[in-house]
Amino acid sequence: MFVKAQLANLRGFELASFDVIYICPYRSELGTLIFRRRHTPPRRALFIELPLYPPGSSIERIRNALDPRQLQDGWLP
Repeated sequence: MFVKAQLANLRGFELASFDVIYICPYRSELGTLIFRRRHTPPRRALFIELPLYPPGSSIERIRNALDPRQLQDGWLP
């Protein structure tokens, strides 16, 4: 399963629904891996498209939206 969303539209997503999360530059199909669930094959992927001029704390915003209590340890530096 492959889902692509914009940074502004993350409110309806749940972290438990995805095995890997990528961030992509504006209008790009290539992404950078920022989250990977351990011991799970990457079958369910979320690609988050950043705006043309992304805010400096985009990864922090994504983490706070999808994992507000920061309970998951799959976040990559």
